[in-house]
Amino acid sequence: MAPSAVRTEISARLLILTEDRLLLTGYRGQTWYFLPGGELSPGETVEHALRRGIGEETGFDIRALDFVGCLEHVYTVGYNGGPEEVHELITVFAAPLPWAAQIISRDPELHLFSVALSDLDGLDLRPAALKEMIFSWVAEAQPRWRTSLPAS
Repeated sequence: MAPSAVRTEISARLLILTEDRLLLTGYRGQTWYFLPGGELSPGETVEHALRRGIGEETGFDIRALDFVGCLEHVYTVGYNGGPEEVHELITVFAAPLPWAAQIISRDPELHLFSVALSDLDGLDLRPAALKEMIFSWVAEAQPRWRTSLPAS
């Protein structure tokens, strides 16, 4: 069954690990978190969108990337006309924290923070299926496909 979403987005997100910690992003004043990165713009490649988004949010110059996997889900946003469902395909890559990186957001609406992997289960990470993908990647370093959508 196809998603009933009004629009589809493709996002590129980065899993930045250092020892037993990972970097998360959140909107100031919110209690949920996500991986840094961003949405693709028309005509943009996934890798370019990822590097652009990471640069805008963190200022990091990411070099080598490992493909972690893809995750598909539907989320709801509220607009003036009421709630709207969005079908999102997230591509996730991994990279080490750049040497001498400062964990400071360059975007005034976002904050960055480092969290222990052991604390990840207690956080509201969105989409929630990212937790399983992250733990699988840490354990096996094998690409994964995840969907929260029903098979047709």
